[in-house]
Amino acid sequence: MTWLRRLSAGDGTSRIVCLPYAGGNGTVYESWTRWLPSEVELWAPFLPAREQRMLEAPVEDMELLVGTLADELSADERPTSLFGHSFGALVAFELSRRLQRRSLPVRCLVASGMPAPQTLPPRPAPTDAEILDGLRAHGATPASFFQQPELLELVMPGIRADYRMAMGYRYREDARLSARVFALGGTDDPGVPAEGLAAWAEQSQGGCPTRMWQGGHMYLLSHVEEVAEFVIGCHLQSIGGETWKRAPSQSPAGRSRPTTAAHRATPPPSWSIPA
Repeated sequence: MTWLRRLSAGDGTSRIVCLPYAGGNGTVYESWTRWLPSEVELWAPFLPAREQRMLEAPVEDMELLVGTLADELSADERPTSLFGHSFGALVAFELSRRLQRRSLPVRCLVASGMPAPQTLPPRPAPTDAEILDGLRAHGATPASFFQQPELLELVMPGIRADYRMAMGYRYREDARLSARVFALGGTDDPGVPAEGLAAWAEQSQGGCPTRMWQGGHMYLLSHVEEVAEFVIGCHLQSIGGETWKRAPSQSPAGRSRPTTAAHRATPPPSWSIPA
């Protein structure tokens, strides 16, 4: 079974691959298809130990995770951009490096909710209690979740594996990325200060613009449309120097959806996407 799955309908000429936060799955990005141009595909991993694959053993090794995703992406040489939030940003970064070493560099890397990898200190493996405290602090998990022991027992293997891969991450020096790199964060996220985002510039050959939205670590859940449009705009610029806006046509959810290159235009100034 492959880990990557296409979320969008139809065949595109390029793709964006979105990596979820610890314990998350590709379904967290399904709504992004509302704002996706028809020529761009949206992909995400559906990993063992969650949702339909709940009873499978979790992936506990970053090298295995990145290597498997790189193998699947390498089978298709269409222009590709990566987005990752929190733990997903680390996975996206290492995946970008792996693909660049294979002479298949991604066009754009958008890292969200994670300081630059070279700034991360060594951290011990967290206990389950520490993991649950972290989930509570982020504020995106319903309180009822923590009051269901049977549910916790079912989902903790996948969450635990992701947290331990994140906390056990060790940065290694390598060539800077040729991809455009952007770093996003929440204004009220104490674990991801502005200087931590700015330090992503050290991983790029061309610098790293940053953008912050109002909110904490899970700010993107309150700014879904804005973040999705930002990432899509970054991708479109990286593959052709074009930018994009919504078209008059409507998606099933009642939101406008672009269908052709003619529907692209300059993004709002607040996006600050360089040419």
